[in-house]
Amino acid sequence: MAGVFDRGAPSYDRTGVDFFGPMGRELVRRAGLRPGERVLDVGCGRGAVLLPAADAVGPTGRIVGIDLAPTMVELTRADVAAAGLSQVRVEVADAEAPPLPEASFDAVLAGLVVFMLPAPLDALHAYRRLLRPGGRLGLTTFAAHDARFDEALRTLAQHLPEEHRRPPTAGQEPLFGTAESIAASLEAAGFQQVTIDEVPFESRFRDVDHWTAWAWSHGARALLERIPADRLPAALADAARVLAPAGGGLVLTTTVRFAFGVAAPAPSDS
Repeated sequence: MAGVFDRGAPSYDRTGVDFFGPMGRELVRRAGLRPGERVLDVGCGRGAVLLPAADAVGPTGRIVGIDLAPTMVELTRADVAAAGLSQVRVEVADAEAPPLPEASFDAVLAGLVVFMLPAPLDALHAYRRLLRPGGRLGLTTFAAHDARFDEALRTLAQHLPEEHRRPPTAGQEPLFGTAESIAASLEAAGFQQVTIDEVPFESRFRDVDHWTAWAWSHGARALLERIPADRLPAALADAARVLAPAGGGLVLTTTVRFAFGVAAPAPSDS
């Protein structure tokens, strides 16, 4: 997946669709960041969380953004430099095991990334160690995609070679499939005062071609890249029929879960 996001980095969150941006800003707002705080943004992408977090902590704060995709990091570094955000550092690093000092952050934010990691519980434990006692973890996961988005992906998958077709896997669904399982995972990793809310977001597209360009820019690219080139036009045409808006623009609704927890004191803290 790191390769998928690396190849999509130039257009990631740059297709003219308000998708990751509103979700990132809402995560930062709910995190209640204060001027001067130190914040880690894991899986920072092109800055949907990173940039509003930098605004929230101001020039006296410190933001570290990490991502496993080198091109994503390179482009985001350039954006940070162009914005003159000297309080922000962006590095290539694994969101599952950030190589950073323990108890060095007031907040860890993870926008739409933890559920994609091979060992998400290990990641949550790592974030607990990176937080100072009383520090906050804020993360987002998908609660529900628009039914037309899900159907479009299923339609595209029908064009995969037989040997590449496989039934949808739960992935980390046992850990992140419900609000209850997310809360249990955070508590198991040493977080208290866990709260979870669901918020719907609308994304607007000019037309189906705009949706296709957007799909190539993010995780859906993993599916599109596996469709043989000679099958891709038909696959996209079939997906377009699923998505085809009546009389113009396309609007899809995505529901996102916002989960927060406070780092409980470790035995050595007391």
